[in-house]
Formats: sequence, structure tokens, C-alpha cells
Amino acid sequence: MIHPVKECIQKLGLTHRAFVVLYDISWERFRSCLYGYTASIPCAILNVMVQHGFDEQEAQRQYLLWRKWSVQQKLAAPATTEGRVNP
Repeated sequence: MIHPVKECIQKLGLTHRAFVVLYDISWERFRSCLYGYTASIPCAILNVMVQHGFDEQEAQRQYLLWRKWSVQQKLAAPATTEGRVNP
């Protein structure tokens, strides 16, 4: 499953750094969104996505689905990722 903001950045052919500099987006807000720490895509990022043809409601819906999927992936990760090793 692809993060909708990452999809936008890829379609624009930009790096993460170029995206935040070009569109004057806070690096912290951007990172928080990429890691799924925000409840929705922040307005500054969403406005850029809409400018480039993304549907606002669909982008938010995809982001919420991605967040849920991301958490499920972390929960399903093996115990070794938490420093525990199976004998």
C-alpha cells in the first residue's frame, strides 16, 4: 500500500526535501504525516496535492487506510524487531 503523499511526490518527480522547500512546508509537519503521526493529511500538504489533481476526500481516505495498514504491519512484525530473540 502506498502513502498518498509519497505518491504525489513521486508523480511530481521530487525528493522529499525538494517538496518541502518548493512548497514551503514545515519539515516536522511533513515527517509527521509521512510516519502517520497526524490524524489526517495537513492542509498545507493537501493543498499542494489538490493543485496537482488529487481529490481531497480520496486522498484523506487513502491516508486513513494507509495509517491503519501501517499499524497492522508493525503489529505483525516479528518479536526480533523489539530486541527479543527467539532461541
